[in-house]
Amino acid sequence: MDRARGPSRGLWAIAAVLSFLAWAEARASVNIQSFSLAPASPDTGDPLVLTAVIQSTSSCDFIDARIGIGAQAELGGRTGWGIDVEFRDGVLPVVSTCPIEKSLGTLPLAVGEGVLRARNDGIVNDVALFTLAVAPGPAPGWDGPALHGGLPLQVVSAAATSLPGRLAVSDLLALRILFFDPETGDLLSSFRSPGSGDVRGLAWDGSSLYASVRDSFGPRIYRLDLLGRILDSFPSPSITPGNAPLEGLGFLGGVLYGSYESPPRLFAINPSTHATLWNRPLRDKILALDAAPEGLLGATPTGSFYFIQPDPAGQDILLADAADTGITTVPQITGLAYDGSGLFAWDAATYTMMSMRTFALWWARDGTLQAYVPAPDQAVDVIRGDLDDTQQLSNFLDLAFFAPPVCLASRSPGGVVADPDNPSAGHVFFYLARFIDAAGHKSFYGRTSDGFRRIDGSDACP
Repeated sequence: MDRARGPSRGLWAIAAVLSFLAWAEARASVNIQSFSLAPASPDTGDPLVLTAVIQSTSSCDFIDARIGIGAQAELGGRTGWGIDVEFRDGVLPVVSTCPIEKSLGTLPLAVGEGVLRARNDGIVNDVALFTLAVAPGPAPGWDGPALHGGLPLQVVSAAATSLPGRLAVSDLLALRILFFDPETGDLLSSFRSPGSGDVRGLAWDGSSLYASVRDSFGPRIYRLDLLGRILDSFPSPSITPGNAPLEGLGFLGGVLYGSYESPPRLFAINPSTHATLWNRPLRDKILALDAAPEGLLGATPTGSFYFIQPDPAGQDILLADAADTGITTVPQITGLAYDGSGLFAWDAATYTMMSMRTFALWWARDGTLQAYVPAPDQAVDVIRGDLDDTQQLSNFLDLAFFAPPVCLASRSPGGVVADPDNPSAGHVFFYLARFIDAAGHKSFYGRTSDGFRRIDGSDACP
């Protein structure tokens, strides 16, 4: 009897489980327990970070979170922010509390209401409302870097790189690698530096940290995990008769790049085979190096910033020198870190991690032209010119060669810049900002694409 009834009982049990799973799948949902946006009052240079606790009835299978601005149905069709948090059904129908954190990147200049949507398998299960105002600020990116602030750090360092949510720097006195919060300067964690501890360059490949070390028996490159365990090490390329380490490191597209101090050269290394792929001369002495998606970024000790093409026949393009950056002291830059939004440069002369952002004018969504003044600067001048009135001369671009430009704002505190005119058909206006620093000194208007300074010949904003 038992044997005859066994299969039917087994089938009944399987059917019950399948029925329960089908019920759980039909009822699977997510809802918002809590959330926050930081910083609460961002500007256009601040990446916005979403932190939330989402409850799911089908385990925690978080996919992504995205933000956009446009017409939102939950706001009655009005224009506003929309954040979509995407989940999908997990393997088990288990009620779970799911903490998430996601950088939503930098945002355009706009103010408005917003709606946070929690989705499961594409279906909106829960919404929450918020308001968000994004103020004028620095443009994200590495082009035309300018001083935006800094954090004093009590370390002696020669290397830096960026990891998600933190900066790594070498500590040459304590022989450690330190991880700092880039906003507050708080120490998050640390571990002992590999080898001799004299770390000259750092790079992050997404999962491992590379360190260039001046070791006792010759320079070496170490690959480390985030606990400081050595995963790999190999001799660093060098130039005879010297035996110096690589002073800067950057990882891009599966290749590890390193800058050599004297003579200035760039090395490309296969980190898996340890083979040197190629090397070429550099235009200047580069002690600080990091990678951006478009190529390599480098800085000289005295504060010149370069875009370095990662190619054996590539060029080194000057982005800014000390006069362009707004750095008023004589720096000693030995470390560079690009976090996807802006540059951080370690100044060993002042023990400061300098934040380097891109100065900018902004066309707001309401059609107004806006500028900002980064602390501790005092004011901003904004001029407008007609492209047809400029002339490239031997060593500068004259903005007033045929007709004088117009001063739209003189020593303005920032905000909306009045511009009542439109260019006539077939003509183009351009706009430039010049910042007045805390001592009342004017900066330059910037550089042309081929490296010449922009000069306002008539000094439109005296």
